[in-house]
Amino acid sequence: MINHKKFDREILKQIKTLYVYDNWHAPIALLMDYALIIFAIVLAEYSYWFLPLTLLIIGSRQRALATILHEASHSALTRNKKFGKIIGTYFSGYLIFQSWDSYTQSHVKNHHPKIGTDLDPDYDYYKSSGVFHTHSKKEFFCKFFFAPILCLKLFSNIKYLVINRLMSNANKKELLKILFVHLVFFILGTKLVGYKFYFLYWLLPYLTVFQMITWFIELAEHYPMIAYTKSNIEISRNRFSHCVEHFFTGMHGENYHLIHHLFPAIPFWNLKKAHFILMQDDEYRSINAQFGGIFISNNKNPSMWQQLLRKEYV
Repeated sequence: MINHKKFDREILKQIKTLYVYDNWHAPIALLMDYALIIFAIVLAEYSYWFLPLTLLIIGSRQRALATILHEASHSALTRNKKFGKIIGTYFSGYLIFQSWDSYTQSHVKNHHPKIGTDLDPDYDYYKSSGVFHTHSKKEFFCKFFFAPILCLKLFSNIKYLVINRLMSNANKKELLKILFVHLVFFILGTKLVGYKFYFLYWLLPYLTVFQMITWFIELAEHYPMIAYTKSNIEISRNRFSHCVEHFFTGMHGENYHLIHHLFPAIPFWNLKKAHFILMQDDEYRSINAQFGGIFISNNKNPSMWQQLLRKEYV
């Protein structure tokens, strides 16, 4: 049973002012993601020497599309909820093989209210990966740092996504919609770039960089505290990343994951404001004083992986 942090009434009053939605932040964020994807493709078309950078950018923006779906599933993406669902499905989630019904079941109905229990699919995935087993530092880094970078965890990552984010609750009609979106995407991309578009510039980064970035982001969200904490203010972390790391992992306020679990309906463009409001709380401020980035911090705190590196056994 997770205890819920009780904030001062004045802080909650200030937080309440952030529950303001509109219909323009989300389309602009989505267009910026698309623009970066197009820019990355242009780079690689100019010279294949840029292909590694292209794959990194596209894979990270595919993760950004997952964040758009995530916000829509919490009804926090737009003022018009039907508009938000359209953006979160046809223009983002469907493009990365994630269905609306499966995602909302897995994330909104299971992960959030059942976090840290056997009914939480994210926690179950952590456990099945072996990350909570006792390892020497060398073993831990080989399995959970180098293996994801080398795409050796691809099968388990894809299995999790297919089961929890695509098939678990999707119906035939929605699966046909996803197929239709990819068919249109394939035809459009082929006309503009050629047949290589879908395979080189979409499937390849999805099967490599997107999976890698997703693993490191989602591990940083709750590891290791999800296994032992009894309070919702300690069950996740905010990330304060170096600007380069933030570009690839902090899209659309995703770095403020602790705030998201405390107040999941705050729109992503107000999460930073929420952080400064919550810093008035002594406990929140004390907890955040320990946080850095995933790999490289933008403050004096060691990153999550630097902290793990200092341990003899993990």
